[in-house]
Amino acid sequence: MNPTRQRMRDERGAVLVAGLLLTLAVLIVIGAAVDIGRAFIERRELVSLADGAALSGSQTLDLEALHAGQLALDPSEAQATALAVLAIEPQLRARASASPASVSVEVEREIPTLLLRLVGLPTLTVKAQATAEPRAP
Repeated sequence: MNPTRQRMRDERGAVLVAGLLLTLAVLIVIGAAVDIGRAFIERRELVSLADGAALSGSQTLDLEALHAGQLALDPSEAQATALAVLAIEPQLRARASASPASVSVEVEREIPTLLLRLVGLPTLTVKAQATAEPRAP
């Protein structure tokens, strides 16, 4: 038998293996693009939620300080108001902290991945934060 023909017969499955590996690599790249794109969209929504909660919390003024001519928050009310705004959101972890000067909100949510779970990444955690201060009209 011709040595060239023998070598080609020995390498018949090599193209199939290379094709499968290339297909797997392309799927991982596409999966990363899809899942990371979803994470960016989710983060934009979380930023909006955090902004809304912080703004709501910054509306709870300390009336005694206001009567004394100072613009200050009631920290416990600001924190409670910010968390109440976020309470209706499903699967959302939220933290709020407030001082007389500002209210800060941090939110996070885990989103399931579609294709990255094939490489062992079943969820992505997306976070956002916002801070608001009371301002005179």
